[in-house]
Amino acid sequence: MVSLKDVAEKTGFSIRTVNRALKSDGYVAPATRERVLAAAERLGYRANLKARALRTGLSYEIGVVLGTMDELKIAKMTSFEQTLREAGFSVDVLFGLPGGDPTRGYQGTLETLLDRQPAAVALFPEHGMSLERMAMRLVQSGIPYVVFDPEAEYMDPGELHAVRIDRGHGVRLAVRHLFELGHRNIAYLGGVADRSRLDGYEAETRNLELEPIVLDTDAWEGEFESGWNGGELFLAADPRPDAVQVFSDVTAMGLLAFLHEQGLRVPEDVAVVGFDDRQIASVCWPALTTVAMPNHEVGVAAAEILLAKITGEPAPAAGWSRTVATRLKVRDST
Repeated sequence: MVSLKDVAEKTGFSIRTVNRALKSDGYVAPATRERVLAAAERLGYRANLKARALRTGLSYEIGVVLGTMDELKIAKMTSFEQTLREAGFSVDVLFGLPGGDPTRGYQGTLETLLDRQPAAVALFPEHGMSLERMAMRLVQSGIPYVVFDPEAEYMDPGELHAVRIDRGHGVRLAVRHLFELGHRNIAYLGGVADRSRLDGYEAETRNLELEPIVLDTDAWEGEFESGWNGGELFLAADPRPDAVQVFSDVTAMGLLAFLHEQGLRVPEDVAVVGFDDRQIASVCWPALTTVAMPNHEVGVAAAEILLAKITGEPAPAAGWSRTVATRLKVRDST
């Protein structure tokens, strides 16, 4: 294993200087830090976090509890881990299962993680996960925590420290975009039980003095099936929409498939906007205009909150929670 001594011999600096440069601890001239970092990279130096923890009595491990993984979570985790790694921490991910299993359930998984005495913990909300209970357990244990993008019912930033996503902002941008393209019968296709997108749609249609057209797909299971079956609602709507904001990219795929089978052209006959900006959105036909999730920004924000808590910074005046806005990515479907 490459050591600090190896990096010091390679650069000609003292071990103390090399250590300060790698940890960004204390003043080091920019040129010196650049030489040290370059040498460390060439030699393949990696900090021995376990040895550092034994020496300092502090943990340099951040625990994460989640239940499933998809491309959106991977994107959040990538920037989260990269930010923490640059600060000298490692990330330990534990997967839990829904239900009351005392060892493999979410609560049991958290207890397993706490046995390792991490420096902090991040939680990814899952169906069946009691966020309030888990957050209270972490507060009682004195372990800093943050929650990634909790559901709408967990809205009190004073009660749950979280990085939230403003989905409505991106939907408002999408409706405005469609309006500026000349569309006046702009529909929303998705379930009405989830207000995270629908509130933004209704707010912007009111602002533009448009009549809302809500195509409720709560009756169908599965996102793709909701889009396909929602196509029938689209055909039956009076007036027929000339543009549709869809709940998700996957639901939009179902709607696009239905429209193609009906011989309707996108965007000439009807414009379509998705939500999430999954990889499929850029390769479908036509390429899908969509509301993009700020996954990178969410991961960085979550890491920054934990680092601030770990170092003992006081809570910001507005509290620990942050909200990150979605944005519109325009492609060929509008």
